[in-house]
Amino acid sequence: MSNSLSALEERAESVARELHEVRETIKMLKEKRLKLVSELEEIRKKKNALLENLRKIRSQFKQSVGEHKALVAELKKLVEERRSLIDELRAIKELMQNKKNTYQTLVQEVKIPITTVKHKIEELEWRLQTSVLTLEEEKEVIRKIQAYNSLIKRALNARKEREEYLELRALYLSLKSRISELTSKISEIKKLLNEKSNEIVELKNRINACLSEYMGVKNLLENKKKEISECDNNIVFLTSKLTALRQEYNNLITSIAKEKEKALLESKRRFIMAKTNEPNKKRYSLEELKILHGVSEEE
Repeated sequence: MSNSLSALEERAESVARELHEVRETIKMLKEKRLKLVSELEEIRKKKNALLENLRKIRSQFKQSVGEHKALVAELKKLVEERRSLIDELRAIKELMQNKKNTYQTLVQEVKIPITTVKHKIEELEWRLQTSVLTLEEEKEVIRKIQAYNSLIKRALNARKEREEYLELRALYLSLKSRISELTSKISEIKKLLNEKSNEIVELKNRINACLSEYMGVKNLLENKKKEISECDNNIVFLTSKLTALRQEYNNLITSIAKEKEKALLESKRRFIMAKTNEPNKKRYSLEELKILHGVSEEE
């Protein structure tokens, strides 16, 4: 009986220690869970902030790419316009040279002012109308009039050629100015394109860096969720174990109490039996009878 009681008490002490350890472990796990939940919220905030930042950078990247395409299209348009104007300029330059050569040739032929030539024609016509001329003289006058008229015609052609030359020269200078303006714009757009290309590269690097950080935080978030889930599972398991240990401990306490009661009854029985052989022993009392028959005091 003593060995059985000792074993029960040892087991009860062991279960009590285990109960304490399980309670402490559950307490520790709950504290850990609270910390993990707090960390989870911070990580989730960081994840949302990174996602928002990533969206902003991607929006900037998309806008920069669109602006880059627009600049490329504008550059192509300006380059084509300049190429067309350069071709036109070359043609006008050649035409100007032709006009200039013709004008200079005619000018060299007509050295007398047109007014003087016209005056000579008027004199010859007046002579032809008022003077009595021989046939040869009349032919000579007519020949001179025709020569002077031809000279006037060449002079007028020279003037026309010069005017056309000046018009072409004005157009030439206007086109040259426009080409210079286009060249300046093209240079400016190329500079903007270079800046925009660098901006796109920078934004792409920022997107990659932000995306990498976002994925790292996302993985960290998933790991924290797993840790919380593991804590929850361990708490559930240990809570169930705690319930079982409490039940076992209560059963052990009950068994120990019963063993102690049995031991006490046995001790009393031996005492009563020892008194049976005494000479002055009379009859057993009701209490002694209960003890001898193994009936507890409560019964």
